[in-house]
Amino acid sequence: MTDRAINFAEIVDSIRGAADSSDSDAQSTSTSIVTVAATDPVDVCRALFDRLESNTDTDTDAAAPPAEDRAGYEFYMSHNTRREMERRLVKHGPEAASMDFLECQIRTDVSMPDETVLFTRPDAVTLGGTITGESAIGVGTISSATGAETEES
Repeated sequence: MTDRAINFAEIVDSIRGAADSSDSDAQSTSTSIVTVAATDPVDVCRALFDRLESNTDTDTDAAAPPAEDRAGYEFYMSHNTRREMERRLVKHGPEAASMDFLECQIRTDVSMPDETVLFTRPDAVTLGGTITGESAIGVGTISSATGAETEES
């Protein structure tokens, strides 16, 4: 998917538009769009992975794919976001080895917005941003600590 000129910003806008639009019956009934927010890429990736694994989307009450159907799901993020995630994983040390989401392919692209992480199959969205309805889509937002869902302990 990243060997072509892709405008991920448009794709993300299209997905968010579908998630926000309750009038989009064709897309909302055929595709589960999971949205999460956290303060760093590790927490966003973990939340997206867990939300799709739990097989429910609390925002839309739509069913996400069972864990065994997630084969082929990939994370998409900017180079800066991946670098930030790698720094955080180094700080976690050996604990990072137990993070299940790290088994998924992580792809980077310069057109991905720094504050966004996608978790989906490559065929879930066309290059033009149209949702195919074949797979669930996870959209994560990396936000400041103010007002974000965080796992502080």
